[in-house]
Amino acid sequence: MGAGTMNLRRAAFSPSLLSISAVCFALSPAGCSADATSRENTSATGQAYSIPDASDFSLPPSDASSRAGIVARYAQLDPGGVVPRGLLEDAIEYFDVNSALIPNKAYITIVDFSKFSGNDRFFIVDMTSGAVESHKVAHGQNSDPNWTGWATSFSNVSGSLQSSLGFYLGGEIYDGTHPHSMRLDGLSPDGSPNHMANTNVRERAVVMHEATYVDDSNSGKQGRSDGCLALDPNIELGVVDRLANGSLIYAETAPLNPPVGSASGGSSSGSSSGGGGTACNTDGDCNAGSDGSGQICVGNVCVAGCNADWECPGSTTCVSGTCQ
Repeated sequence: MGAGTMNLRRAAFSPSLLSISAVCFALSPAGCSADATSRENTSATGQAYSIPDASDFSLPPSDASSRAGIVARYAQLDPGGVVPRGLLEDAIEYFDVNSALIPNKAYITIVDFSKFSGNDRFFIVDMTSGAVESHKVAHGQNSDPNWTGWATSFSNVSGSLQSSLGFYLGGEIYDGTHPHSMRLDGLSPDGSPNHMANTNVRERAVVMHEATYVDDSNSGKQGRSDGCLALDPNIELGVVDRLANGSLIYAETAPLNPPVGSASGGSSSGSSSGGGGTACNTDGDCNAGSDGSGQICVGNVCVAGCNADWECPGSTTCVSGTCQ
């Protein structure tokens, strides 16, 4: 977004608010945005958002059979294979096992920090339609100290100016140094696998905000943040409005576990078993005779689920990955 558009957005805020924000920024921990009054604090369910306790959340199961059963229930997600499959499955599995603790279930977001910053690496997945929206996102300046466009180090320490890996919930929207920012709450404590550690992001003032140094049309390296998930100003408002108040966000460079499915909903051909359960038929399905079995092929293994009505037995139909 150009400077003119940015000025229009900033003009909506009074000089007194901007002065207060400037003072707060000087006193806040090193991060991307100053503390300020929240504009909104209600989840998609109409309930007030509250800061989560990371110890309440659980990692997905590690065994392939259990994970395959979970993934099969979300076969409608990302039919085009846009999101790196392993990271998508991590997010799906974490969403499923912690669903009761996630207030905003409309979207999950995957941030692939293994990619160059000039590539799309911020993926919003619509949990109803399965559609994927892709954007650019900045990483922390000390995650990439030589400004190569590649993030190579991550931290949970205040003042590090690095991005953090792990699972998050999107928090409340507020107006600080950057208008219409969203606080983040980390769910991955120090010592988590895959170098995940992000439980200090709220106190570090690591948030999601707009930044003129991020441009979705730019395939070159983006600018760097102080650790925040900074987005193109042209799309940030719509993104934050959807992810605020409890949506799951997952930032990583590599998956926790090998993927058990595929981009097309898990179907694949072959007759060998890939990790427990009945092997798929040679034509890549799990149907018994002319009737559906209520199973889907995930990683060459038949597990409960469906992605089409013909996979369901009798008069049942496929609804959100299950025969009903």
